[in-house]
Amino acid sequence: MASFGVIFDADGVLFDSERQSLEALRLAVEKVSGDRVKLASLGLDFVCGRDDDSILDILNRDHGVVVPPARFRDLKLECYRQVVANDPISVASGAVELLDALEAASIPHAIATAAIRAKLDLSLAALGLAHRFPSITSVDEVRAGKPDPALFLLAANRLGQAPHRVIVFEDSVNGIMAANRAGMFSVGVVGTFSREQLSQARQVIENLRQVNVALLRQWVNGHGGLQVSL
Repeated sequence: MASFGVIFDADGVLFDSERQSLEALRLAVEKVSGDRVKLASLGLDFVCGRDDDSILDILNRDHGVVVPPARFRDLKLECYRQVVANDPISVASGAVELLDALEAASIPHAIATAAIRAKLDLSLAALGLAHRFPSITSVDEVRAGKPDPALFLLAANRLGQAPHRVIVFEDSVNGIMAANRAGMFSVGVVGTFSREQLSQARQVIENLRQVNVALLRQWVNGHGGLQVSL
């Protein structure tokens, strides 16, 4: 068994796609609400990393918007398709290099995302990364999305790793909360949120270029309890 495993969030961590994802969500929310509800009113800290059902609950509870979950997911996916056709996503800085290093060291790694599988597959295909992840867990497969830890716990189980032997890379506050609740080593990636907003993570980095396998091994073996300047 490998000494540890690595779980990546997708949007904002592996892909520079958070802008496009939020734009697709904005369009979907405005369409289902008849332009009555603006995404800003829901709060960035709430929607980032959240599953569609949680967002629909707020739309219904606070704004009286009633829409079947399947319709909302299909609409958001179509909006995402349209957005990325005009504003293509890209691979995040350092992502390919880190994946190469993990594969060379035989460190198991996976994606665990609050996005539905169809959206993730669209992004992976667009970037040519589908073959890099033999293990993928999406929100379709769990009872609740982030900040609930279920998504990460399922991903860790599929990697054959105990939670305390897993490092999670996340860009959202909800994702960091989920990783911490799962008992995993959380690493915040600055971008969607600031370093200060991600302060609950065990470590905070600017991008994936700042880490390597040796550093990850130090962290998971208990030598990275304090945040360091990277």
